[in-house]
Amino acid sequence: MTQRPKISVGPFHFFSTGIRISGRPSLDEWQGPLQFAIWCQRAGPWWIGDLINAGEDGFGESFSQMCEGLVSTEMLSRYASVARRVPFENRRPNLSWSAHAAVARLNSPEQRRLLAAADREGWTSEELRVKARELKAKD
Repeated sequence: MTQRPKISVGPFHFFSTGIRISGRPSLDEWQGPLQFAIWCQRAGPWWIGDLINAGEDGFGESFSQMCEGLVSTEMLSRYASVARRVPFENRRPNLSWSAHAAVARLNSPEQRRLLAAADREGWTSEELRVKARELKAKD
């Protein structure tokens, strides 16, 4: 069975199971596709979480059943929970999804403040998690 590419970027053909490259692209031609792949990896949890939340809002149980078996129920729940708790306007593209998960239990202003500090100071997800726990413990 031949698998057709879903996305092609120049000579780079992206499949669900890998990439095939046509010809011998120059070094400069590699940058865009590599950045695209990394961007997709970082954006994926947000896309999944937002799609699950919007689908469940629109279709309820029917949508939930459609998601069964695609990824573990635990991961789907986590993606949806973080996407629901961290509003789009609080999300920072320079920070990982895990960094956002660390602040998901905080209120929106606290999320914005800690995420901005993490972005500015270069905190790891674990450092951010500790600071979020400390802030939550003060409540």
